[in-house]
Amino acid sequence: MANLILLVALLRLVGDNMRYPDKVYLLTKLPDDDPSGLNHQVSYQSQVVPANMQQVNLTFAPNGTVYNATVIRVYGRYQADAIGLDGEYVEGVNDTVHEIQKVSQHDKQTAFYIIHNEVILHGE
Repeated sequence: MANLILLVALLRLVGDNMRYPDKVYLLTKLPDDDPSGLNHQVSYQSQVVPANMQQVNLTFAPNGTVYNATVIRVYGRYQADAIGLDGEYVEGVNDTVHEIQKVSQHDKQTAFYIIHNEVILHGE
């Protein structure tokens, strides 16, 4: 019985790696001592989590505007102020931080949406 439970646990871990093969940094803003300073830069605390990333075209606006976006899905309920992508994010360098435009919570999953640019359709 113990071997069966261990096997199920191992299969679950392998399954999660297949569903969440990427890695992202969920960033939470830290309180700032001097937000009005001349060299003010937001500081973040990071948490590394496995993720599933997907490039998509989405329609967010009521006027039908289409945007190129990345949907980042993580297992569990998470909150973040920004996201850093693996291989791109450098701690302390805010140019490598992506702003989150939308967050949706599902059963046991959180989806973060990052908008890259507007998609121009038919030469508009």
